[in-house]
Amino acid sequence: MKHFISLFTLLLLSNFIFAQEEIDASKPTNFYTQLYNHLEYNYSKNGADTYGYRAEFMFAPSEAHLILAEMPLLHNTETGKTGIGDFRARYFYLPYKNYDKFFGAFGPSVDIFAPTGNYDHGLGSGTWLIQPGVTVGLMIADWIQMFPILSYQYTSSPVLERPGLFQDSQHGMSFQIITPIILSEKMFLQVTPIYTASNIGMERNDRYIQEFIAQYALSDKLQLSGFYRGVFKDDNHTARLALVVFL
Repeated sequence: MKHFISLFTLLLLSNFIFAQEEIDASKPTNFYTQLYNHLEYNYSKNGADTYGYRAEFMFAPSEAHLILAEMPLLHNTETGKTGIGDFRARYFYLPYKNYDKFFGAFGPSVDIFAPTGNYDHGLGSGTWLIQPGVTVGLMIADWIQMFPILSYQYTSSPVLERPGLFQDSQHGMSFQIITPIILSEKMFLQVTPIYTASNIGMERNDRYIQEFIAQYALSDKLQLSGFYRGVFKDDNHTARLALVVFL
């Protein structure tokens, strides 16, 4: 009986310590079950603008596995139509993580974008996009790290026939470096330069993209996040404001 009580007390204590562990969302290799509630606006110089709500749910069954599902509900200012956009799913596996080392993390992932948005209503791309990639974590200092990501990019032929859509599938690459910068115990930035070559070996469609995230902890389980993405060659810009709930 005494051994049972000791074991039960130890389990309670370990669960309490785990529950009190401080959330560090600055590193993309830290996995948490959480829900991002985004309000977003997408500006396009040569097309219609869209705005709406984007739900982004992340499920972390362990420190080594992350499953993501993302679905937007958008309104197109040109067509006047409202509906769901393209669905995104992601799986990230992290077999190695040791932030005490310079080489602090490593893992493969795959992103899948499904053409669930209506292309004619200006709410979807009309193509499948599949991006398997590899992430490496470099621990530069306590206040700054770098996470290079190299990905292969497959874009399917269109799921429908429309003028202006390319007819063949495309093969490309992308390289990005997520750079968390810790400003305080409650606030961090992420600066992410991205270079994409979506059609290697054929008509090139290279782009430089810049992303910024600023995130602030309102409480232990709530954070406020701001996001910006600029595709400068096309003059396309996205801004989001999100309430992040850790579950």
